[in-house]
Amino acid sequence: MTVQAFNPSDLPQSAANWAVSQRIVGNFAPHAQLVPNLTLALDPGNLLNGTTLTEVNAQSVGPFAPPTSGFRIDRVVVDRNTGAAAIVPGTANSLTPPAIPVGKLPVARVMLLPTTDAVTNDAVVDERSLIDLTAPTQNSVVVRAHRNNVGQNGITNNSWAKVLLTTANINIGNAFNGTTSRFQPSIAGHYLLHAQVMMNCGANGSIYAGLYLNDTNIALCRSLTPMATPTYAATTSVTYMNGTSDYVEMKVLNTIVTDGILDGTPTATFFVATRLA
Repeated sequence: MTVQAFNPSDLPQSAANWAVSQRIVGNFAPHAQLVPNLTLALDPGNLLNGTTLTEVNAQSVGPFAPPTSGFRIDRVVVDRNTGAAAIVPGTANSLTPPAIPVGKLPVARVMLLPTTDAVTNDAVVDERSLIDLTAPTQNSVVVRAHRNNVGQNGITNNSWAKVLLTTANINIGNAFNGTTSRFQPSIAGHYLLHAQVMMNCGANGSIYAGLYLNDTNIALCRSLTPMATPTYAATTSVTYMNGTSDYVEMKVLNTIVTDGILDGTPTATFFVATRLA
């Protein structure tokens, strides 16, 4: 048999471990007030949201409003971000507690009767569940836009022309506007952008594909045509967009043809964007 000797130096670590245990076990613990009344006491709590740790002081929730007849089960919840507590009233004479609102975490159920004049511990069911395994919302933005098989005339030589994209077969997040031919997301973040164009720019001519953020070029690509054949040019960029005023447009330039026609085939000329983070 092994005997563990007592070492006074272990006390500080033991005290620290006990403090951590209290922090975990006592997080938003619900209980009757020291002098019971129609409110519920919640011990201090803490919430971790990504890299933000929020410490919440002890709270008093209520007062509860007892039913005039029968019974009612109310629910106490805390906000996922702030930890602020609130009451979600139940349905009279229903054993099913009220639904947990979006953005809230459950803390307790409270049984109320017409004769309830104080919330006591025997009327409280602790249902704290402060960890949610539901995957977080990603706020996805995905766009693929094209000209829907219609060519675009007037691609004048040596002058950048805006590609008038008319159709989005993918528009998750509604960031593409077919009227303005702009990609303008309402969610801030870093975006992966891709533009591809195709046209016959003449023998020994060049075609450029460009991405423009707020009418300033952020990426371009040039393709040279030794023969008068349809030619592709494509460019890609990653850029931050503020989710309000920032917008991206796709442009094209050719160096020879006076009145070029941009190919409108969806697989030849198109724009793609997706939110990375």
